[in-house]
Amino acid sequence: MKSALLCYACSAALLAAATPTLAADGDLDPTFGTGGLALAGLTDAYGGATACRPVLQPDGKVLTCGTRQIGSTADFFVARFDADGQLDPSFSFDGKVTIDFSGDSGTDRATGLALQSDGKIVVAGTTNADRGPDHDNFAVARLNADGTLDTTFGAGTGKKVVAFDLDGGTGDDNCADVAIQGDGRIVVAGTVMTAANGADIGVARLLSDGSPDASFNLTGKVSFGFDLPGSSSKDDAATRVAIDHAGRIVIAGAADAGDSTVGSDFAVARVRANGTLDPDFDADGRATVAFDLGLSKAEAAYGVAIDADDSIVLSGNVEVSPSATVNQDIGIAKLLPDGSPDTMFGVGGRTVVTFDQTPSGADFGLDVNIRDDGRLVIAGAAVYTASDLHGTLVRLLPDGALDGSFGALGRRSYDFGQTTPSSQAFLGLTLHGDAIYTGGIIVVPGSGNPVDVFVARMFDDTIFANGFDG
Repeated sequence: MKSALLCYACSAALLAAATPTLAADGDLDPTFGTGGLALAGLTDAYGGATACRPVLQPDGKVLTCGTRQIGSTADFFVARFDADGQLDPSFSFDGKVTIDFSGDSGTDRATGLALQSDGKIVVAGTTNADRGPDHDNFAVARLNADGTLDTTFGAGTGKKVVAFDLDGGTGDDNCADVAIQGDGRIVVAGTVMTAANGADIGVARLLSDGSPDASFNLTGKVSFGFDLPGSSSKDDAATRVAIDHAGRIVIAGAADAGDSTVGSDFAVARVRANGTLDPDFDADGRATVAFDLGLSKAEAAYGVAIDADDSIVLSGNVEVSPSATVNQDIGIAKLLPDGSPDTMFGVGGRTVVTFDQTPSGADFGLDVNIRDDGRLVIAGAAVYTASDLHGTLVRLLPDGALDGSFGALGRRSYDFGQTTPSSQAFLGLTLHGDAIYTGGIIVVPGSGNPVDVFVARMFDDTIFANGFDG
């Protein structure tokens, strides 16, 4: 179903691909894939939002991940494209790898991807292997550069399952994202169920061989909640993880705000190398950002980026409707390294961007990255019919103002035209040089609205912000 293309929500046609002599920022790069778009060639990809941002290798090849729904089961999926956007035949012969944790009757969903300095590929997500339906654990797999499972990881299997089981092992522990520390240790973060405290944030750190890192909270795992005053459910969630320049772990997500039945705030935590919450960050290692613009006050961060000074930028969704009608816009917040709002950014460290391609249509800020000049690029999607989405990019100046040199007042939407109407979402982005790489999911032609995984490449060079290159 096209309506399942993004799980977080209940313009004009695509601008013509530019030629090298007339390229505006955000235009698709016609030298990549087909007109700037590279498809993995699937018809069974999972249509939900994940943290599978594209990862650029030093040789220019591009990795992305996702989930394949094969009959009643689901498996991890990794694809690699050459620098020109063609599937790489040196990666598992056809550029694609499927990874199974749970066998023919289980469900495995990939949500994050990272590249080690030695070229090995780490993909993380969730599996119900050995637990049955609705009882999930974190799952991590490592691939060699050629796409084969790395037998030096996970006791020779190339795979590792991490269980928190804080509720006795009866509930779901869902991994959201993965990051690699400078020393090669693997960090995974997600949401874990507790026996009496709702859902908490769970972080695990693995050594290079996949075994738990005992120097991280003695067990290789740590969990914590935000538990804001007035919160009844005490349900907190992690969506992204990053490593800052001091080697500290930064986790973004949402915290139950406790002021309505569905209210939540942007949430961010910082964990020190030993697994303890960092007291230098908002006194207890945890900070929240409330926009509180709509009746429901439902807000969540889905993207995180670390600035050069270890300031933290969050992107996500903010409810703005004054009534029960849902109308989500893109929220961006910036915190200083001590966890306080950056008052030089937006209004009190916050700003909101609206597409509303259909009246009161939901807009999603699913990932954020920072250019070398301090400008921010936010990737996501905007609803333009009841069940279809355009991919979106937003570019902000360092102070949070919309960058008028990008698209229409700092905003661009993309319709790749694979179907009529078409539906696509940008789930993540990577910046490199004068290019933006976006990755996501797209409905492709076929019976039942099949979904594929894609990477797209756009121009990004403000020297030619007036639209003329050369």
